[in-house]
Amino acid sequence: MNAVTGYWCPAVAASEVGSRPVARTRFGQRLVFWRSGERVVCAPDRCPHRGAALSLGRVKDGVLACRFHGLEFSADGRCVGIPVEQDARIPDDFSLPTLPVVEADGYLWLWLGPETALEARPPLPRHAALEGLHWGQSTTIWPAHYTRCIENVCDFSHLPFVHRTTIGMGKRDTATRVEVEDVTGGFRAYLMRDGERTQCVEFLYPNLWLLTISERMRMSAVFAPIDDDHTAVYGRTYYQRPLPGMKFLMNGYTWLSQYLVFREDWPIVGSQTPGDVRQAQHEKLLPSDAPVIAYRKLHRAYGNNGAELSFSRR
Repeated sequence: MNAVTGYWCPAVAASEVGSRPVARTRFGQRLVFWRSGERVVCAPDRCPHRGAALSLGRVKDGVLACRFHGLEFSADGRCVGIPVEQDARIPDDFSLPTLPVVEADGYLWLWLGPETALEARPPLPRHAALEGLHWGQSTTIWPAHYTRCIENVCDFSHLPFVHRTTIGMGKRDTATRVEVEDVTGGFRAYLMRDGERTQCVEFLYPNLWLLTISERMRMSAVFAPIDDDHTAVYGRTYYQRPLPGMKFLMNGYTWLSQYLVFREDWPIVGSQTPGDVRQAQHEKLLPSDAPVIAYRKLHRAYGNNGAELSFSRR
């Protein structure tokens, strides 16, 4: 696999950003998101004037105004107004660095990698099986590094141990046989039973996970890094027909299923050391860890090549 120098990462649910600025910490950095017309803007949540949080401000006509002294910032990060100085020239270094943002599939995607033209960047990773489906969504915070969270949900072998009273209750045979196949930008892992493929996990780098239980039952999750010890997990349950009240019901079902199942994982993944699997070369993996091995191979190709939040400044 060739080394990759940049990729798109879904980091925030698009529904979280409305008419007001919103603060979110991602990749250890506090960011502010706001809407300006048809686009979403992302910048550090810090006014260059006196360091106040811009997320406490307000948005008018797509311009973000700091609540402290009213400094105004346009969608390209330029400072376009300093009310307390009236007609004085605005210094060039009062502009905000901004991040490239794409809104698609109900997420806000951030670019991790070098600053390049939009057309030169790869397409967004997408699960083809979800095309045209509707979803219910719920968000949880996991107390662990995002790489540990991803490995956990790709791992079939922990089910009869960690989830013995929930989703692993019917798995009396603890022997786990898994088949893994590569797909573009990721892999699929199949849980084998009597030589037949049953459940399927599809993972697309950097953080998109899909579980296919049956043709009518699919669940997905996006693992958005908050910091080294916390991950925001956007879980979804998919359905075909948008009947009245269905989204409300599926939102509740998704929350309940995440709470009942994922909470069993939290103390385990939170206890794993080191947190970042890039530092876990000493671990001794088994054949049943095939999905974990596949993820670490991807992570070496994508995640170890200096990809980082790529701010641009006007």
